Amino acid sequence: MRKLFLLIPLVVGLMACSAETVKTSSNLGEKTPNMTVSTIDYKQKSEIIDRIKSPESVLSILIQKMESEWPTLFTVKTEEELFQKYSFISWHILPEARSRLQKNLATLHPEYQEYIKLLREGVLPAKEYTVTNISIDKYSSESITVTAQYELLLQNGQIKNIKVSMTGDTNFEKFNQRFNTSEGELLPDPATKEEENVRDFIFSVLTTDEVRKLTLEELFRLFEH
Repeated sequence: MRKLFLLIPLVVGLMACSAETVKTSSNLGEKTPNMTVSTIDYKQKSEIIDRIKSPESVLSILIQKMESEWPTLFTVKTEEELFQKYSFISWHILPEARSRLQKNLATLHPEYQEYIKLLREGVLPAKEYTVTNISIDKYSSESITVTAQYELLLQNGQIKNIKVSMTGDTNFEKFNQRFNTSEGELLPDPATKEEENVRDFIFSVLTTDEVRKLTLEELFRLFEH
């Protein structure tokens, strides 16, 4: 999964934050949490994450993509710039992933083909863009569909409206065909209950952006080893 790459900076950043907090607390004479444990309880770690995880994590990603990132495609000036920006937005970061994206542009990325056509015809780049509306068309435990409407001010002063709909599966291994979720090493199938708990913990951490809600003691419990 692509999100495996996010684990290292997340853990390092939180541990650095925790270390700084401990240092400050020590200066104030406060007692720091006990770090001595005999075994690692990953089930307990997952329960901590589940308590703070927003049920709208997939929705948040879709809205952020369509509100802030997607409309920037309308203002690029060259086909190369369009490909570079689209690669980043759709999580095709590594050279191998970009090569795979290039091969699949014609079949899996219909909007991209339309933007290339508009760019070649001189309709794009737009002078300005405005996000006029974002609606949630579907929300279930399996998938979420969001539609965004954009108003483009073209170089000749005319107005062009574009609508984009995107569905995200709550299973991040699939998410959406436009987005690359295959980078990194796949986690092996768990052979034991403990291995399953470890895997569930990793996925729980990597699919939440609300770790900041944890207390200092919970942070230590989360990342102790």
